Amino acid sequence: MNRDQLAHLLRAVADAIGETDILVIGSQAILGSHDEFELPEEVTLSIEADLGFFDDPDEEKSDQIDGVVGEMSRFYESFGFYGHGVSVTTAVVPAGWRERLVPLLCPMTGAAQG
Repeated sequence: MNRDQLAHLLRAVADAIGETDILVIGSQAILGSHDEFELPEEVTLSIEADLGFFDDPDEEKSDQIDGVVGEMSRFYESFGFYGHGVSVTTAVVPAGWRERLVPLLCPMTGAAQG
């Protein structure tokens, strides 16, 4: 997955679910602060990004991601990459992690930011 594909994925999630602040967890999060041309080729090999929401206590919104842009969805069949809905509690993160988030916000994300 490259940065444009991640932006497309964020836009699709925001359009379908109505939430514009999306947390990218895992290996594809690096694309928020670096263009894929600055990174080792291995970074772009993944066809999946783990996505969640800050305000999703019952994980209902994260579950919707799988149906909208998840593996085996129409989105995946059309574009060849997909999003996996996860809970924010999935990641083990250090104190102060929210203050260090780098937003991915560009014309390709539409109203969404990752």
